[in-house]
Amino acid sequence: MTLEKALQMAGIPRLDAEVLLAYTLSKNRTWIMSHGDTELSADEAITFQTFCERRKNNEPVSYITQQKEFYGRTFFVDQRVLIPRPSTEMLVELVLDVLRNHTERILDADTEIVAAAKVFGNLSDVHTLVDVGTGSGCIAITLALENPNLHIIATDASRDALAVAAINRDLHEVEGSLELREGNLLQPVEDLTEPFLLVSNLPYIPSSDVLEADVVDYEPHSALFSGEDGMDALRTLWKQAQEHPACRGIVLECRKDQWQSLLKGYTLR
Repeated sequence: MTLEKALQMAGIPRLDAEVLLAYTLSKNRTWIMSHGDTELSADEAITFQTFCERRKNNEPVSYITQQKEFYGRTFFVDQRVLIPRPSTEMLVELVLDVLRNHTERILDADTEIVAAAKVFGNLSDVHTLVDVGTGSGCIAITLALENPNLHIIATDASRDALAVAAINRDLHEVEGSLELREGNLLQPVEDLTEPFLLVSNLPYIPSSDVLEADVVDYEPHSALFSGEDGMDALRTLWKQAQEHPACRGIVLECRKDQWQSLLKGYTLR
């Protein structure tokens, strides 16, 4: 069977089939698309068919391949962590901008989703970032690679998630600038005295929202849902951030109306 024939018979969207076939053959999609007449071996055909069946059962492609591109780099992912979204790349962009310019901004990341920053104090001497709910570690690791002068502490309440973050930390060789700590929200850094900027992509989906099957059936619910209005974790973190004496500002991904609600509860220091 040729590659093109296998793609035609896959029974899943063409893009998904190309990605899975490329993974089967340890090639990239460009190679797949330009070698349609190449014959698959029997073992390769069986492996590809198995991957396609998993996709037909709504398993995300990224969990099948155990990899996802984020900010131009490849990260390891599995069902212990949320799959990185393109919208979260805007959160990285905003953090880098806040560190450069020390100003508050709101960026549209997706439909009704924003990356938004609130500055609490002077950022000129901030060289530490705290990434709360790091999951795969894609945000913290990307920031470490984009700004090697930063000291980054990445926290997560899930030991399983931190294990994935450790894999990615080692994969991208940022052990010297990235520290992983287990614990809920800001608890792992409650004694931190050096000034820091807080960044987080916490769960913000209301518990009543209906999501696609490949999301709700496979991705960790603790990384998706957060109470009736999706703001349980956000409210707690917002309060902790304002109360922490070393926190100079916060950068979040959330829904636009959630950010506006948080701002109403901001207390000037």
